[in-house]
Amino acid sequence: MKVTTISGLDIGPEELKEKQRSDTTLKKYWDLTRKPVSEEKPQFIVNKGILYRKYTNKQGDTKIQLVVPTEMREKVVSVAHDTLLAGHRRGGRPKR
Repeated sequence: MKVTTISGLDIGPEELKEKQRSDTTLKKYWDLTRKPVSEEKPQFIVNKGILYRKYTNKQGDTKIQLVVPTEMREKVVSVAHDTLLAGHRRGGRPKR
């Protein structure tokens, strides 16, 4: 499958680290990486300097999600919802 570079999301790990570190809305999550957590709650972890959210769903599956800096969120959501591969597009109900 060919993956196309998406304008605004074509950054490397070093730039992502910088964007995460400079995003003041993520400060509390960076702080949580240094505190003990309970199994029932999501936890925040750092891997190779990048912040992730780790949680276990009710089926027992552990998920690890990238924490997206504020300045990139709109673009990430747009790509996730508006591309042909997303399975749905904005615009309401399908026509019958």
